[in-house]
Amino acid sequence: MSKLLSEWSPSEPALNLIKFNGVDGEQIQKSLEYLKGQKDLSDIDDVDGYDNWDAFFIMFCIKASGKSINPN
Repeated sequence: MSKLLSEWSPSEPALNLIKFNGVDGEQIQKSLEYLKGQKDLSDIDDVDGYDNWDAFFIMFCIKASGKSINPN
């Protein structure tokens, strides 16, 4: 799988987990557009602590929405 953000789309399981944590589709779309617009962020290796875009995107969306991660 490519590590380039410009070629990436969130997986269905990642989207389901984000929605499960109360983030709506509009917020998800805004987060995706924002991240893809970041010129300093192109490769997942540029992000400390993450080895794939799905994991980073899940945390980014949840934090951007102000929701807390559902422990269940």
